[in-house]
Amino acid sequence: MGTRRLVVVGGEIDGVMAAEKAARENPELDIKILLPGKFFSLKGYLSSYFIQNPDKDIYSFMSRIRDRLKEQYNVEILPCRKVTDIVSLEKKVVFENLLEGYQSSLEFDKLIIATGAKTVIPPVEGIEAGNVFFLDTLDDICSIREGIDAGLFKKAVVIGTTLAGINAANSLWSRGIEITMVEREEQILDGFDVEIADLVRKQMEQKGVEILVNEKVLSLICNAREQVVEVHTPNYILTTDMVIWMEDVKPDIDVAKKAGVVIGKAGAIEVDQYMETNIPDIYAIGNCVERISKITGNPSWEYNMFVDKRAVQVLGYNVAHDNGLALSKGITGAASIQAFDLNISKAGLSSVQAEQQGYGAETAVACVSDSKHGYGDGFQENVIKLVVNKTDQKILGVQCLGGILSEKVLDVIATVISMGGTVNDLSRLDLVDHLPYITDMHPVCLVTDMITEKLAGKFQGISAYELCEILDDPQVVVLDVRTRSETAMGMLPGAINIPLNELEERIDQLDKRKRIVLVSKRGRRAYIGYMKLKQLGFEDLKVLDGGLSAYPY
Repeated sequence: MGTRRLVVVGGEIDGVMAAEKAARENPELDIKILLPGKFFSLKGYLSSYFIQNPDKDIYSFMSRIRDRLKEQYNVEILPCRKVTDIVSLEKKVVFENLLEGYQSSLEFDKLIIATGAKTVIPPVEGIEAGNVFFLDTLDDICSIREGIDAGLFKKAVVIGTTLAGINAANSLWSRGIEITMVEREEQILDGFDVEIADLVRKQMEQKGVEILVNEKVLSLICNAREQVVEVHTPNYILTTDMVIWMEDVKPDIDVAKKAGVVIGKAGAIEVDQYMETNIPDIYAIGNCVERISKITGNPSWEYNMFVDKRAVQVLGYNVAHDNGLALSKGITGAASIQAFDLNISKAGLSSVQAEQQGYGAETAVACVSDSKHGYGDGFQENVIKLVVNKTDQKILGVQCLGGILSEKVLDVIATVISMGGTVNDLSRLDLVDHLPYITDMHPVCLVTDMITEKLAGKFQGISAYELCEILDDPQVVVLDVRTRSETAMGMLPGAINIPLNELEERIDQLDKRKRIVLVSKRGRRAYIGYMKLKQLGFEDLKVLDGGLSAYPY
């Protein structure tokens, strides 16, 4: 048998890295990568990294990867090759050479489709202007860097507030650009619960970012040089020097679909545990592929701005060794960014998503201070929201905000989710304690104890958003049990202050006929007050989840 031929179609970096892994596994492979442009595509985090760090030479980065692949593994990268067809029966890829204007083909023994995701260009006036960027090409990144360096870009409008959109906004903000973000939905960060998303929004607004929700872009108004100078929404006219469009990204499946590759229920390429499609010897990786949710068991697709390193290793091995390695079943959808001096991360489902999927969700919110590991100007509060299923206590999801500590917490809980774990499994973990925690319990243990008590019916909580909605209700009493010196710095509107150590002697000031919501800094004293009032015959009681430290309103 002659030399085996591996062809990679598409420029997403996951495919490039899988080819490199395959070359390490089998140095005899003849590997060719067909790029649609001059360079491979940078994923979201790399695009933002190079915008944020103007001293980093992006061309040198690209060249180092290209040269390493060629010199160490003899991988040939063929730029500006637009693939028009994959003829699976003949094991042949047909493409156009955009540099020289002719059509050609390559035969393969194994094929990797790595076409990634693409932005759906909306029918909006001005969308094709020269200063509208989608961050999906090297030209976009270079144009943004050059415009900032030349002082041409001082104000930017970012459309879309996903993790990728916020990451892009952060890269511009770090360069001193004035940012306005526009979101067509009611909240930023779809996939996060509203009170967690609003904590992020509060942090961003404190950093000077303007955020507009429930606003759809109607038109982009250009000047005589065909540069956008205004963004029009139903309620605003925003002046700007540039537009970053981060809405409506979908998997690029056109070539795969034409070749007869099965497209799954989530609208992306369906693969098995070996990353192989329904057509033998044709594989797929990256943002063109759907995966199975570890929580629901259903096909899932979300734009991933990071390299899927597990899939890279599995796929690279399999194309070199005929499917000798299986990818673990299911993903948690874990994602994390550090933006605006805040770590923002999640895995699994939010409580809203859990309810939409038919689960009966219970939640707990813990707020922990870590004075040693804050980001930036000292954001030290770490907010952890745990979502579980009431019936079987299976962990459905987690959302974390804060410093480095929040990343550690996410890793622990995401690991348990990936194993199909329950609250009981989480409670049995033997974790390393960390002295700078202001609590006397590990944050994972703390949030686990809280959810255990809720599931047992020992106390009831209320989310920050729910409390904000009922503050004006005359049948609701907000009881702040902090000390007088703490409340002197401010209280929630209409709240009454009875310090915890005075609660029993001032019990006659409370009306048992009304709902009482207890609040404290992080919720611990509110919980103790809840238990005291419960013993004294009060029935309609709630504790503010996470305390005032996790209250964004």
